[in-house]
Amino acid sequence: MIALLLASPLFAPQLLAFPYRAESAIGPVWSERPIDQAALDRVAARSRALLAQSPIAGPNEQRPIFLTEGGWRWLWLANSSAGGFALTRPITRAVVVNDVDLAADRITNGAAMGRQRSLSAVLAHEFTHGVIRRRYGLVKSILAPQWLVEGYADHVAQESSLSAADVAKLEATGASHPALVYYRGRKRVEALLAANGNDVDALFD
Repeated sequence: MIALLLASPLFAPQLLAFPYRAESAIGPVWSERPIDQAALDRVAARSRALLAQSPIAGPNEQRPIFLTEGGWRWLWLANSSAGGFALTRPITRAVVVNDVDLAADRITNGAAMGRQRSLSAVLAHEFTHGVIRRRYGLVKSILAPQWLVEGYADHVAQESSLSAADVAKLEATGASHPALVYYRGRKRVEALLAANGNDVDALFD
């Protein structure tokens, strides 16, 4: 049993006894909180609509999704990514999400700046990581520049955790922030796609 729990972050998050489960258009969902099916359906529909705008995404992308309260389950499953909004496991395809308010379509990560994002956009972002791995291979997805991979995922999500005003404040003071690479990457990806006719394969070539 201990071995199974130790393996849960990589292979089977459901072993942590998420008490609620529901089905959605983008995959089965486990949650620490009761699941409002109507709210879940709205989030799933928006995530699917965002993904549909990516020419490399399939028409029926699905993954197992685990919604947490940002407590011990998130800390156990996220490990070194505990300060983020969500993460995707390449082996199991599972998407694990930080502190979720399903009805508000919102995730909170507790940061002082860039602390909230929409759940639907973050799911589209995380699904895009899986799409990139499937199309270009795991090795290439790992070796590709972070600005490219994260920038394209945020381009599909149509948002980043930092706003333009946040970035201006950071740049004015010379301060760093882990989400800057996401924001700048999204802007760079958008410029490159506008210049190459939205050719995503050329972007990753």
